[in-house]
Amino acid sequence: MVSDPAPHMSRTGRPEVDDMLDQVVHQLLAANLDLHSVLGVFSRQQGVGRDRVHAVIDRLDDTIAAIHHAGARLQISLADEAALNQAKGALAARRDISVAEASDLITGHASRHALDVSVVARAVLAGDHLPSAGS
Repeated sequence: MVSDPAPHMSRTGRPEVDDMLDQVVHQLLAANLDLHSVLGVFSRQQGVGRDRVHAVIDRLDDTIAAIHHAGARLQISLADEAALNQAKGALAARRDISVAEASDLITGHASRHALDVSVVARAVLAGDHLPSAGS
């Protein structure tokens, strides 16, 4: 049985976000174990393991960069989701249709014109013009 690497962390209910958080926690735990191992080597034998220390520091730098990147992606994802929800409501009200129908219109338009759904959602929020590719 594999235990949760961070049982104290709450789940977000969004699989892609939960997976990203699990990866970050795993990377931090692995880097922490490596750092403890390297520091143990240094305390017993001066000068030995210098390359390993640099490798661990580089790994920690990479992990920190990954955390920043993941946070930025999460913020963008949440903003896109909020815009989509607002656009569905706005389009439904404007056209006197259900939110589900508005959602189908937005996602269908995005698919037909090879656009990101967030682009279409923002266009809906700006007016009722649905953009086409290249506009």
